[in-house]
This record gives sequence, structure tokens and C-alpha cells, in this order.
Amino acid sequence: KYMLNVSSYLSENEVFEIIEKYNVHNIVFHEKKVSSYVVALFDFMNQDYQFLKEDRIFLKYSALLHDVGYFIQKKKHHKYTKNIILKEPALNTLPDETRILLAAVASSHGKSIDKCIEFCSNRLKLKLLKLIALLRIADALDHKHNLNISLEEIKLENETLKIKIAGQGCEYIPEKISEKSNLFSKVYKMPVSIRCF
Repeated sequence: KYMLNVSSYLSENEVFEIIEKYNVHNIVFHEKKVSSYVVALFDFMNQDYQFLKEDRIFLKYSALLHDVGYFIQKKKHHKYTKNIILKEPALNTLPDETRILLAAVASSHGKSIDKCIEFCSNRLKLKLLKLIALLRIADALDHKHNLNISLEEIKLENETLKIKIAGQGCEYIPEKISEKSNLFSKVYKMPVSIRCF
């Protein structure tokens, strides 16, 4: 039984219903944008097939749910995101381990990594850290929650992940990416550079 398999228990429509239930300040719009960015980043990084199809859906659901904690409070929303995922009845269909990992990845999009990841096998731990690293970058691309950034190009050049973006508010992104890309550089062994045009 693969621990990151969420789609056998939960459909994307059910996830959409959950995020609508906890929608405040139109956070759903941000969550959907972050999920589209994270899937694009995942697909690019998965050209060497280090991930499974289930990992993609797991990451997408994590991105859709990552800010549900705003419903309770903005300041500690990471903590509340985790609590909501662990307690929301609509997620009772998930096996316990899968649910805990979903909560851990979704709530690790800020500065700290959920402690439960430490208890995973080294292989699973590295995979989860790689998924969190992608989620952090995707989140940084819309960190003001009101930008209209389009991902124009993702490429690998000189052992650097290069992301080209366009759109209003583009100039706010590079600083945020440099803040949130440390984990990416650590687990993928390469820096991230971002260019606006």
C-alpha cells in the first residue's frame, strides 16, 4: 500500500469542496494558482521519472489544501492547515498515515518542516522534502495572493533551475523565491533563478 496514494480515496472534486468550505479572503483562488504552478514544476522536475503518478496527485492536493488554515487565523495558518486536514470529516476516507503525510506536506510550505517527516524512512523522507521544496517555490510565485503571474518557461541550464515568469507584480517574486528556495537547492542540489519579463 503506497502511502502517498490519495486518489484512491479522494477525488479532486472532493478536495475542491473542502477548500470552498474553508474559503476566506478568496484564498481558493490562490490555492488553485499554486496547485497549477506546482504541477508545472513537478512535471518539469520529473523528466527523469524520480516520482510516481501518485506523487503528482498527492502534491497537487497538498497545494490545494495548503492555506485552509487561513479560515482560523492568518498568523499561524500553517499550524491550522495541519489541524484542519487531520480533523476534517471529508478526509476520513484517507488511511491515517496518508492523511498525516498530506497534513505534514501542506503545512510545511512556510519556514518549518513538520516533525513527523523525521520519522519516515530515508527514501520517503527525501521524496517528501522534494515535494515540499516544489510547493514552497509554487507558493512564492503567488505569495501576495493577488498577482497574475504566468509561468512562461522552466528550464535547466548551467545546473540551475531557471524559471521565466511574466505578469503584473512580477517584480515582487525574485526576492520571495530566494527566501523560499533553500530547501529546493538542498534536496535537488541546484540553485533556482527567476527572471521576469
